[in-house]
Amino acid sequence: MSCPEDLVAHMRRVLVAERDLHDLGMTWRWIESSAAISCPREAAPILPILEGTRTRFESMQARLIAQMADETLAQLSDDLGAKARCAIDILVRNLYERTADVGFLATDDRVRAFCAAPLAQRQTEQAAMQARLCEYQRKYSVYDDIVLCSPSGEILLRLSGDAAPHTQDPIVAEALAAPAHVERFGPSDLAAPGEAAALCYAHRIQSPQGAVLGVLVLRFRFADEMLRLFAEAGGRQQVALMLLDPAGRVIASNDEAHVPLGVHLACAEVGGVQLINFAGREYLGLACRGTPYQGYPGPTGWRAVAMVSLLTAFSARTADDGQQDDVAQGAMAHAELLAIRDDADAINRDLRRVVWNGRLMARGEHDDRLRLNAVLRQVAEAGVRTRARVEQAIQDIGHTALARGRQRAQELGRLMSDILDRNLYERANDCRWWALSPVLRQALAQDEREAARPAMTAVLEHINRLYTVYSRLVVFDAQGVIQAHSGEAPPGALVGQAVPEALRRQVQALSSSQAYAVTAFEDTPWHAHGPTYTYLAAVRDPVDERRIVGGIAIVFHAERELRAILQDILGDRPGLAAFVDAQGRVLAHAGTAEPAPVLTGFEGDQAIVAHGDTQFLCARVTGRGYREFRQTDGYDHGVRVVVGLLLGTVERRRRAYSDAALKPPTLRADSRSRELAIFQVGAGCYALPSQALVEARTTQGLVSPPQGQEARVGLLEVEGAAGARLVHVLCARRLFGVSYAPRAGDGTVLVLRHPGQADLPVLGLKVDDVLSVADIDPRDLGQAPAGFRHFAPWVTHLLRCDTAWGEPLLVQLLSPEVLLAQAGLDVGLRPDPVVLADPVPVSAGALAGA
Repeated sequence: MSCPEDLVAHMRRVLVAERDLHDLGMTWRWIESSAAISCPREAAPILPILEGTRTRFESMQARLIAQMADETLAQLSDDLGAKARCAIDILVRNLYERTADVGFLATDDRVRAFCAAPLAQRQTEQAAMQARLCEYQRKYSVYDDIVLCSPSGEILLRLSGDAAPHTQDPIVAEALAAPAHVERFGPSDLAAPGEAAALCYAHRIQSPQGAVLGVLVLRFRFADEMLRLFAEAGGRQQVALMLLDPAGRVIASNDEAHVPLGVHLACAEVGGVQLINFAGREYLGLACRGTPYQGYPGPTGWRAVAMVSLLTAFSARTADDGQQDDVAQGAMAHAELLAIRDDADAINRDLRRVVWNGRLMARGEHDDRLRLNAVLRQVAEAGVRTRARVEQAIQDIGHTALARGRQRAQELGRLMSDILDRNLYERANDCRWWALSPVLRQALAQDEREAARPAMTAVLEHINRLYTVYSRLVVFDAQGVIQAHSGEAPPGALVGQAVPEALRRQVQALSSSQAYAVTAFEDTPWHAHGPTYTYLAAVRDPVDERRIVGGIAIVFHAERELRAILQDILGDRPGLAAFVDAQGRVLAHAGTAEPAPVLTGFEGDQAIVAHGDTQFLCARVTGRGYREFRQTDGYDHGVRVVVGLLLGTVERRRRAYSDAALKPPTLRADSRSRELAIFQVGAGCYALPSQALVEARTTQGLVSPPQGQEARVGLLEVEGAAGARLVHVLCARRLFGVSYAPRAGDGTVLVLRHPGQADLPVLGLKVDDVLSVADIDPRDLGQAPAGFRHFAPWVTHLLRCDTAWGEPLLVQLLSPEVLLAQAGLDVGLRPDPVVLADPVPVSAGALAGA
């Protein structure tokens, strides 16, 4: 997503970074100019590098600011998109269930008989029919009215009790003409008092022979449901959430005082963040259409929109909600961010090499050396400031990226949890409603039930064909003997078998038609697809409601349905999602990774979790229930959702000592300083006397040798007083036993001079990076322990340095003569030991402490 320039003016963090980086760019111009003026001859070798550094920095600055702006806008897009998608996607899934409900209830034998009966009979049966539909509404509490109409629109029965004898709502004629359900939202005389519009579902009622008897209309609690959805979408109070119809009119709003119902909102159909003008103000908004579910797309043309004022869209956004993770691991998965960091590292490596080489060659006249050293100090200081500010900007982007990832994982988990609770809410409704089937009640109330088994089986098979989320439906009598069932087994295969005693007791303990029971998530012989939930309801005597004559058990196809919920929401995002119970057991999972315990058992609600060499940004979400389900009905399945989004491969970065300046001991007033060139190899810090070195070079031009050359890594052509010559290059990592791989940018060759001929380069030493050239007092050097000579004979002394991060560091001083001997070069000289005023031994304990 590319951020328009006019939006950057509202992004304070981006503007601050842009100002700071611009100031650093001016600093580099000033250093370049002052070097060319104050010491043109001495600075001539480094001026092209300074000019190149400035040019590269300006390019990197533009990319960094653009990336920061894009990431800030993307975070807003994620926030608005998550809220809009949550509202519309959950609504679509909810309304899909309504299309099944109206079709099933329209085939109810009691409803058919009532609509087919003459007026006098209907008046007699009015109370019983009213009670039956009231039972339905108590269980399917998403409806606030149920209406039975004649084909002409005459109201035969209405649950709300409104007195209008006839309806003019077009949904009646539409239902009569349609082969299936009809869905309609708009002005209606069936709307609730005080509401101008209603969302209704209707289905033609016909006899088994096909004769049209009437129309069933279910009125959905639309306003109530949207309030729940908007509340669940949550987030900042400044965000306005709306539902729009195909004409762009607002049909639901989370703040009607701000965005009233019926107003027209001019926004694009769908897409990314867009500028919306409303009521004389500018907003940033995002529109989403619902994701189709089981082929059902939702009401035609409906869109959810989330928008926030342009003035506050970015002001309340923080980098990472106060959480300060190390983004060097997780947030660096972004390719552009990695490229920017690599460029910054490359610039700083070049600058360190310039300063390093500058210090090595600053051995001319005193004034010239002072002027050059002054320029080099400015370059070094500007390099540190540049690195720090660029790193801060990268960290800022990284924290924003992590915040986006956290938000995304949290929103996905919440959506999965909400959909799970709504799904299981329907299961609790289904078992209680089907337990009221007149066929089942009458059959189980009889002493002789065998003759009624075909009718019971037909009811169960009909239900199971319509509701495929169940693998089996089982009906049993009060003694726990199965009388009929549907599902995969041959017809009647389970008849006569006893249900588990625990299930029978659970059913017998149910106190009313509103009560239900659920088994633990466990294996059952009625289901061949792993552990699952079985929902239970009591079947009661049709005459004496207090007498339980049996029960119905509906077996949820958990393995398929739970995985489908996870997969539908996770989509093609790399990572995993799982439903996990209170004991940490995985009930179902989906995605590209297996839900290992480390990914489901982390502490807290969110964490960055490493599994092998891969990192995941994990979130754990606990559902809140839906309506009465898990809120007032006394049931709680205890299931949590765990989402783990792939961050990338763990980078085993060792600390780079170039990240902060080393602080050698302060020189004493009477000291005769000695100059050491300090560099890094792996996690170790080393030094060579500066007079033993010619320069530090890149690895460009290094020619690899045949295999089996031990520490030698190749030949490099270097310039000497007598012209170019090839020198062997030793790998310090191999020599020092550093086994892990270097970072991508590591690799600098130190060129050593001949001890007896200063202008003759004789050996290259490939190290990870150069750090600094420091003046030290020889009295601060400690003698290396005697044991070193057995495994590291090239280490002669140790220097304890402080660091900017507060931890002491031991710098190991190397003998150039021993290194030359390791390369097989006999220069005819013995090692020249460092002369100490008072040799200071270094103990193993001191080494461990450092």
